[in-house]
Amino acid sequence: MFYEGSEKRLEITSTLNLLDFEHGFWQEMVKQAGAYIISHIKNDQLKAFILSESSLFIWKNKLLLITCGETHLLQAALYFQRHVARDQIKSLLFQRHQANKPAQQKSSFEQDRLQLHQHLNGNSLHWHEDYQGDLFIFGNNKNAFSTKNIVMFHDLSGPFFDELQYGKITSTQVTRRLQLSDYFNDFLIADHRFEPKGYSVNAISESDYLTLHITPELQSSYLSFESNLDTDLILLFITKISAILNPQRAYLMKFKTIDNLLNIDIKTI
Repeated sequence: MFYEGSEKRLEITSTLNLLDFEHGFWQEMVKQAGAYIISHIKNDQLKAFILSESSLFIWKNKLLLITCGETHLLQAALYFQRHVARDQIKSLLFQRHQANKPAQQKSSFEQDRLQLHQHLNGNSLHWHEDYQGDLFIFGNNKNAFSTKNIVMFHDLSGPFFDELQYGKITSTQVTRRLQLSDYFNDFLIADHRFEPKGYSVNAISESDYLTLHITPELQSSYLSFESNLDTDLILLFITKISAILNPQRAYLMKFKTIDNLLNIDIKTI
């Protein structure tokens, strides 16, 4: 069986208080992309939703929507644009990691970019070497975006992967095996194991977030982990999960601001 684990990502900053938006607004926005909300957790600064295809995070003035599979994330971006004024969007980042089977996606990055560009005069970045992906960005200003690190593991293997692949492990057992509570002990954690296989977890602490998704399909095994924590705070955890899942390819994408411009560095790990 094949499942597209590689994600599409949408980050928006706004002048509006997004925490005041009704739950139904987010339900419909996610639905526009072809997903639905499974569960959510929250604190005073942040709401986190586990979706049928990945995750959604809402801060006071920022949102991060991540989807995978054959979802059409562009439609969620257009939905948000239809419901707010143009000057209420301070910045927008739309990103697509290269799909394993691009022909099965609802659109190409170029088609998405052209539609976004009709509303927002942004720029594009492209990667076509070892890591492959594309990004559209509008409002490339300091502190506009939440994410600091994205880790991508491809072609997993080992005993733990076999348990995940054959669906022989519960969500509680996965969380325990990953030792999430040990590495991030002040985080509120929510997780979900999909049937027949697959696993997602969101965790929040004040304004900090992390999310991890595992696609244990033999044809397209994949793990992603991302957060707004500094790199040195996640390295031990990344080393741990690399050791138990033995990825054949692994990338670290780091987001940082240099001279008020977003800089993205990608390296093999």
